[in-house]
Amino acid sequence: MTFGQLTSSAPGRRSGVTVWRQIADTLSTEIRDRAYADTGRLPGEIELSARFAVNRHTLRQAVAALQTDGLVRIEPGRGTFVQHELLDYALTSRTRFSENLMRKGLLPSKQLLTARETPATPRVATELKLDKGAKVLMVELLDEGNGEPIGLATAYYPAQRFAGLLEMLSEGMRSTEILKHFGVQDYLRAQSRITTQMPSEETARLLKQPSTRPLLCVESVDVDLEGRPVKYGETVFCGDRVQLVVHAGDAA
Repeated sequence: MTFGQLTSSAPGRRSGVTVWRQIADTLSTEIRDRAYADTGRLPGEIELSARFAVNRHTLRQAVAALQTDGLVRIEPGRGTFVQHELLDYALTSRTRFSENLMRKGLLPSKQLLTARETPATPRVATELKLDKGAKVLMVELLDEGNGEPIGLATAYYPAQRFAGLLEMLSEGMRSTEILKHFGVQDYLRAQSRITTQMPSEETARLLKQPSTRPLLCVESVDVDLEGRPVKYGETVFCGDRVQLVVHAGDAA
């Protein structure tokens, strides 16, 4: 949304409603409509004061109200950053993307970006307990909730054990259904390793976020009921949309 478009939506003076409250209501609506998703922050004081034709004191009252409502955080010297409602993403021995989102009332979906066979890197080979350079099936997916990007997931499967997986995936089969086809009736999360990292320009574009905003990164290993690795995964989540919840004692 351009400054001109925002200017045209500036509120009028409503009887009985203070000016700063009108400004806060307008900005609140724009935040919920993700008008500032590209930058992750509100425009500066000078720009907003000019837009609403008010002094800085009035504008600061409006922004302070947004902070009280949990919609923004004010970082002195840096600016005012948007705080979208965070999705609680549970990490347990039975972590499932679709279940996590549906539990929060979101419609899960995935976009298949890449699917190919490739030699395992030393890290992937170690996690999947394969010989160095063994063939693996690499799948990259854009995870979405209600059509909005949540994370970018890269999964690696042993190619010998799951020959034909890529074709099934391209036909629209879900990964859980595919694993059952290969005799994996159920699987568990053996471990999750959580770190942070900065996104590449391409990752930022796919996740619709600034390249200056950190990501949450989860490296994971899923195993079958006999303890054999079936998948090694690396998923990066939008840091301003997701918070990871680790269940002590493996609840849920």
